[in-house]
Amino acid sequence: MTRLRSLGLRSDIMVLRGLGQTEAHPDRVVLRVPSEPDFWFGNMVIFREGRVDPERQIAQFRADFPDAKHVTLVWDAPGMAASPELDRLRAEGFEVDFSDVLTLSGAANPAPCPEGISIRPLEAASEWDQAVALQVETGIAAGHTYADYQPYIRKRFANRRMQVAEGWGCWFGAFAGDLLVGDLGIFVAEGLARFQDVETRASHRRRGICAALVTAGLGWAAARDPAALPVIVADAESQAGRIYRRCGFGLGETLIAAFRRPGGAKSAGPD
Repeated sequence: MTRLRSLGLRSDIMVLRGLGQTEAHPDRVVLRVPSEPDFWFGNMVIFREGRVDPERQIAQFRADFPDAKHVTLVWDAPGMAASPELDRLRAEGFEVDFSDVLTLSGAANPAPCPEGISIRPLEAASEWDQAVALQVETGIAAGHTYADYQPYIRKRFANRRMQVAEGWGCWFGAFAGDLLVGDLGIFVAEGLARFQDVETRASHRRRGICAALVTAGLGWAAARDPAALPVIVADAESQAGRIYRRCGFGLGETLIAAFRRPGGAKSAGPD
């Protein structure tokens, strides 16, 4: 069966509705997004047990994804402790990711929309183009290269626009006049409301835009399914994590993943 223990992984799969394919095995779940082979965390092997076995698990990924240039391994073990085997993966060129899955289990703390900012769902093609440009801009600031990241984001957002058009989610933009200064996606299904890619333009940070976008997303999700559990994946101690905690989110679980970029590159490519 495909059912996973982790809220983070279950919501990862949920937001790929219409795009992702899962194969359930006794020891693992294989997630694929055929239209986005370079989406590392959309094409991964999720191991059901929280035991790191580098040689066997890398070989399993290669068997499941014989044409992949990357390797992504995830363990469906919320709260899994770090182990010495993770150092063996690092020695093989892997980066180890510790993710905090934040959930809203009580009442939210709504944030007002800052003066001079309007928040609305993206509709026009020009608005979606601005969202792509903003995501690329923030990705480059995080260490990606334009040549790799721009086509990846453009494909990702073409698929997201399709999902939104089919009613599976909503993508909000925060606008200062006609300029997009922040954006956020929200998808609701299977009792979960998962936020995606919350970004704010560098020139407009620390103004409350991120919190206002989260508030808009929570409102949309509540209208779709009042019982859905809101989920955000972010470092709880990061600046973004502190904003989400002020909105009412708390730590729900932690997850460990390991990925090796194509060619072992450290500063390029999508994640």
